[in-house]
Amino acid sequence: MTVVLSQGEATYVAETKNVSETGLCIRSVETFPVGTQLHLVFGQPPDLPRLSTEGIVRWSEDGKGAGVELIALRPQDQRALERYICLQSRQAEN
Repeated sequence: MTVVLSQGEATYVAETKNVSETGLCIRSVETFPVGTQLHLVFGQPPDLPRLSTEGIVRWSEDGKGAGVELIALRPQDQRALERYICLQSRQAEN
């Protein structure tokens, strides 16, 4: 899934390696230091509506990606993300 990341005036596009209820693992050309706060916009309609939230880089490794903790999901967005993850898990089992 594509993610648009913003830090100040800079905007980046990344791909997710995986998605969980609390964060994303992203692949990006840009390297983000641990502790970097980002604004994220992502979604995969119709299964996951577009979400807009804040995140903090919790780990970062050149060539492997970065782990971003989601820190400001609205309750309805959290529920939508949980449903999406459940749906993806069921599809992976089949």
